[in-house]
Amino acid sequence: MIDRLILSAVLGAVGWNGLYPEPPKPLTAEQLIKKGREQSISNVCAKKKKTPKVRELCAKWEKHQ
Repeated sequence: MIDRLILSAVLGAVGWNGLYPEPPKPLTAEQLIKKGREQSISNVCAKKKKTPKVRELCAKWEKHQ
């Protein structure tokens, strides 16, 4: 009986530790700037009305990805 209790406690502890992964590391300033720039370009390219300059920008952006 006591061996089952110990076994269940060990397995529970191992399972509990595996449930929650490490939290992601905070982004650096350069990564935040890059992410914001990409999001901005994505928002502009998602609009229906586009000027010729915006079309060129979106074409370059799509090739880049």
